[in-house]
Amino acid sequence: MRKALSVKQFNEYFKSNIKHDPIFQNLYINGQLSNVRINNSHLYFSLKEERDIIDCVIYYYEDKDIDFSVEIGKDVLVKGTVLFNNFSSRIVISVNEIREKGLSQKYLEFLQMKEEFKKKGYFDLENKKEIPKLPQKIGLITSEEGAAIVDFLSVINQKPNDIHIFVSPVKVQGESSPLMVKKAIERLDKKDLDLIVITRGGGSSEDLSSFNDSLVIDAAFLAKTPIISAIGHKIDQTLLDLVADLSLQTPTEAGSYVIKNYSDIYKEMKNIVTKMGEITLSKIRDYEYRLRETEKILDRKSPIREIDKRINSLTYLKKDLDLRLRSNLAYNEQKLRLMSSELKRFKDIIEIGKKNIHIKDDMGNTIFSKHSLKKSDIAFIEFNDGKVKVEVVD
Repeated sequence: MRKALSVKQFNEYFKSNIKHDPIFQNLYINGQLSNVRINNSHLYFSLKEERDIIDCVIYYYEDKDIDFSVEIGKDVLVKGTVLFNNFSSRIVISVNEIREKGLSQKYLEFLQMKEEFKKKGYFDLENKKEIPKLPQKIGLITSEEGAAIVDFLSVINQKPNDIHIFVSPVKVQGESSPLMVKKAIERLDKKDLDLIVITRGGGSSEDLSSFNDSLVIDAAFLAKTPIISAIGHKIDQTLLDLVADLSLQTPTEAGSYVIKNYSDIYKEMKNIVTKMGEITLSKIRDYEYRLRETEKILDRKSPIREIDKRINSLTYLKKDLDLRLRSNLAYNEQKLRLMSSELKRFKDIIEIGKKNIHIKDDMGNTIFSKHSLKKSDIAFIEFNDGKVKVEVVD
């Protein structure tokens, strides 16, 4: 049994063989230009032939004397060296020469299809349907396994809204993809939706070929529902982008576009609620002031207040009457005491008078007994205040 190689040993062996093989050091390759992008002064692109692709790079492209117009679809011849990346296990050709050989047959077919659809009016502005400002029912055509659906829905869910999403999962690349996308468009178009969004998470121009298929383009043009395409690319433009009522770059951008007016409504509603709160608070304060004024009026006119006043008057009257009665009683008591004293004085005088009464005969002699007088005798009764003459009749 052979000894197993480690991953590092295998990569180093593979890299060493490529490096020392003269075929890989001055290599000429012919292919169709695709997936062009510039990053940190390096020009990255792919060469493809039907479904086969190889990655290429021109390091520090702007500093090199390469007179070449980069255009997707061109058939080019490149000269370069094969490199192997240990970290990604990818082969890439470091290009030092590139020459144009013309447009590839497949790209020419793409341009011909584009021109035919253009003549039919598929891309005309007057045929574009208006995108609703506040869509509530949205059909979403994408892969259920990709990141596009997550990116789109995460943006939609950032703000309060009443949007309902009807997902129609499809394959976004491969031979079965165009027919699945076509059927999804037709199926969602029958649901009386406000909008259909067709999206994927980007890819090479070869990966995007489904969105250049006539099945998809015809279905999109014939749909009565407005369509947004967001294929997730920055360089390659698909025919779906041209026929769609609105073309955006990424699923996130599509979600932001759909939700933007809801964001404005959220702000507007927040402002309205704030203003309503201020108006309501002002009204409450006004009603409180009116209530206090009404309470004052009611308090002034309240029968209870009048009753309280009458009760207070009666209380004062009672107090005054009690005072008068007590004063009158005291006065009468004093007067009675004086009268009693006076009566006692008179009584004492009478008693004294009684003791000082004298009866005398006409000769002035004091009579001490009734037997000293007889009928027809004259007598005198002397009191303290005077005397009277009397005649004995019995």
